[in-house]
Amino acid sequence: MRTFRFLFTSIVLFLCLGTTFALFSADDFIAWLQAKQATLSLAEKKTYYLQVYNNLTALAIRNHDDVEQAKLYILLKDYVQTQIENLWSWSSLAWVVASGMTIPNVDLAKVRDVWLSLHNTERATKWLAPFAYSPALEWTASTWANHLAKIRMVSHRRKGTDWYYSYASIKAWFVNQWIVFSGQEIDGQSLFTENIGWNVYTCKKSDCTDDFIKAIKKSRTFFMSEKSKTYRPHYNAIVGNFTSLGLWVALVGNKYYLVSHYTQDLQ
Repeated sequence: MRTFRFLFTSIVLFLCLGTTFALFSADDFIAWLQAKQATLSLAEKKTYYLQVYNNLTALAIRNHDDVEQAKLYILLKDYVQTQIENLWSWSSLAWVVASGMTIPNVDLAKVRDVWLSLHNTERATKWLAPFAYSPALEWTASTWANHLAKIRMVSHRRKGTDWYYSYASIKAWFVNQWIVFSGQEIDGQSLFTENIGWNVYTCKKSDCTDDFIKAIKKSRTFFMSEKSKTYRPHYNAIVGNFTSLGLWVALVGNKYYLVSHYTQDLQ
């Protein structure tokens, strides 16, 4: 355990040193990772590579304007993804990571089911095919929701130069999260979109599931309020030409930050 704690601390420090990190090639860093994880148990390796992924994601967000570092992050993520897939299947990995969405005394499986059902109920009124729940999109939603919770702000901006919602920037961000779309933009048709919401939430009961669902429904009410409007980007996401959705909610104090991702089919 002492060895693992040392490695865990080392990798956090190493990955957080952006200047030092930039001096290493992808091959150098991969060799360093392999050497550090060689003596770890299976359980420790799982935690180890998840921490690597999370730190790479944080660095990618923080240094998104640095093209050369972005290329390096993508190369490293490809390697880390392979290691992760050797430990878990992709779908089970996403659900394991999703256990990090720890809302005290809340049944998160029920939260996901309700969120999906609310969307599909509305889609049914327009004779649209129901959404399928995507663990991969839960993965991407978790990255952005946790980022928003950290900065205590609601934003779609992936780059400091973005005005508000930049399709190109978000698409590049999805690619950086290992998301590969199977389709193409035809006649202006979007491959993805995202809805973001926040509100207050408190509960001290032994079972807070219904209270939490009630709280996130406030965000849905905001999305649905656009239904009769001309400009309705949030509502259009719900009834858009997409096939999958994923949800993540990050809780900070008495506020939550909700991200719901919607995409066309993924590879």
